[in-house]
Amino acid sequence: MWKISASVGSYESGAVNHMADVKTVQGMLTQIAQKTANPLFDPKGIDGKIARVGASSSTVKAIINFQVKRVGMARADGRIDVGGKTWKTMTSMIGAVAPPTAKPVPVGGLITLTVQHGDRVPTKTNRKGGESSTFNGMYESTFMLTGGGVTGTFKGSIWPDDMTVKGRVVDGTYPLHIGFHKGGSAAKQGADKLVMKREGVRPGLLVNMRKPVNVQSDNPGKVTSVGINVHNGFNSKRGSDGCLTLQPNDWPRFIQIFLDGFPDINDWHAMYNNTGKKIGQLVIKP
Repeated sequence: MWKISASVGSYESGAVNHMADVKTVQGMLTQIAQKTANPLFDPKGIDGKIARVGASSSTVKAIINFQVKRVGMARADGRIDVGGKTWKTMTSMIGAVAPPTAKPVPVGGLITLTVQHGDRVPTKTNRKGGESSTFNGMYESTFMLTGGGVTGTFKGSIWPDDMTVKGRVVDGTYPLHIGFHKGGSAAKQGADKLVMKREGVRPGLLVNMRKPVNVQSDNPGKVTSVGINVHNGFNSKRGSDGCLTLQPNDWPRFIQIFLDGFPDINDWHAMYNNTGKKIGQLVIKP
């Protein structure tokens, strides 16, 4: 059952904010954002933390937006109380029973992430000469996880936002490692960072251990890229410099598989700082 032991929300409202309770609320809001396709309800991460200043907290903003648009509060207080009106509205939308924990990837089990793009070019892809897109949407590819005891299908993209300066990884097979996106030169991340995030240094999958991979680009001088990852995209942009991106609503479900499957932080630093163990392979094909 979904449950919290004390209030969650802005500190200004007097919320207690136990970490476990905050994670529960963040998980519920993430599901509600997905179910309603409304990014205003998205807390942008499940880390169990609330910023001391409510105006700078994505979770508090999500709570307030939910209270205004779904609870019908004229003056949202940014706080969820045990058994309160906001809590009851949330559970009525997603059910009183919490979803089962995602099945972990068995340690040592290798997975295959197959990305099938169908030669489609999504909208919001800048092409040389203004070449038009062939897919109406930002995420044209199907991402399929198999092996290692897990399965899953997700939407994503192989394309950068701007092909005139960036490139997309050419079709082929590449090694996949767990690691931290944007972590190549960052400080070694601790176990508390093994949470779903959408911005900054965050858990993701590394393609070829950040080493060069061949790319195709509208820029004839752009033939390789380094630091290629599988990470989250956004609603209005993919935010990619050659990386493979997951549709925003699919990202929490995707990355949680690996957070659950590899809870030992040492696995995420097995090769180098922020570059973890090999977990399988990436296959890109039409």
